[in-house]
Amino acid sequence: MHGFEGWLLKVNGVEFPNKYIHAGSYKCTPDQETDLDDYTDNDGVFHRNVLPAKATKIEFDIKPVRLADMAVIKSILPADRQKMTVEYWNDWTMSYCTGEMYMPDIEFEPYMVYRERNDILYNPTRVAFIEYGAAR
Repeated sequence: MHGFEGWLLKVNGVEFPNKYIHAGSYKCTPDQETDLDDYTDNDGVFHRNVLPAKATKIEFDIKPVRLADMAVIKSILPADRQKMTVEYWNDWTMSYCTGEMYMPDIEFEPYMVYRERNDILYNPTRVAFIEYGAAR
């Protein structure tokens, strides 16, 4: 329905598996407006100067996973987090969109280390993608 194909995002053409997204944590803020030099005049009226570029922000938690799953996830997320192409479901337009984005630093938090199994169980890990912006 509405062109939705069952996936939420692709990073550099690789689908990020929904099974790794912690239920209830996925947030997409599509087409955020950017202002420049807004001001309030002497009568208290606010004046916006909205720029033509819009930017989308996507954030979610990776569910608690073990080391092997974290390795799969990291193989999808690029080592160079400065610029990547992200395709995502835009709930505002009800269609898939594409943007050039960066990924802020990720903080990994081991919950339990299993020495006897050489394994780690990770707490939920927050991931975000922030678009540089494009006129649309």
